[in-house]
Amino acid sequence: MDTAPRALVFDVMGTVVDDRGGVRDATLTVLERRGVDREAALAVASGTADRQTTLMDEVSSGRRPWASHRELRRVAIREAVEAAGLAPLDTADEDELSGVVHRFEPWPDSPDALDRLRTDHLVVALTNADPAELAGFSRRGGLAWHLGLSTRPSGAYKPDPRAYAVAVEALELEPGAIMMVAAHPWDLRAAADAGMRTCFVRRPGEQAAEEGEFELEVDDLHALADALDAVLDRSEETTR
Repeated sequence: MDTAPRALVFDVMGTVVDDRGGVRDATLTVLERRGVDREAALAVASGTADRQTTLMDEVSSGRRPWASHRELRRVAIREAVEAAGLAPLDTADEDELSGVVHRFEPWPDSPDALDRLRTDHLVVALTNADPAELAGFSRRGGLAWHLGLSTRPSGAYKPDPRAYAVAVEALELEPGAIMMVAAHPWDLRAAADAGMRTCFVRRPGEQAAEEGEFELEVDDLHALADALDAVLDRSEETTR
């Protein structure tokens, strides 16, 4: 990497916070409290995640009317519970599970690494989560952004191109001045198609990237900060 981007745009769920662990733990808590065995509860957690992805794709494609991220999660929970052959949840349990995004915990490196990165770079969140959800888990995890963006104004969800345009338009930068940082290859491929630079972050449970597919690949956000510091140091030496 020869030049540092002007802005870092972060996928959040899975990249900065542990969404899989959060959904799993919340689902186990609620369903085991209702007497559901662990295997069935885990099936509901997995089914919820898969179904929500499908529902977001349906919204982006126009096959389903617009619905918020939390509303789609509620639908996904109901359908996953039904698919598992379980009795419907009551309103309180549905509220607890559909609101889990507010309670997602950050990966251990995330808060301090974002603090490091904010010193020399614009640090921006771009998430499929609703604005209230973004605010909730950012506050809970001590995640400080220069700008927090939800894809909601686009009426679409990543990886729809309209979702990435939210960040490009808000920052008033050329896409090539922005680096998308994500733990999801599908997210980065779509960002690259939109003209953005790419950094893949390896996170537990996420799909691996093909070697050399993205401009930068790191094990955590501190490694990203180290790589960008090195680029800035080389740039300073060149201008002396």
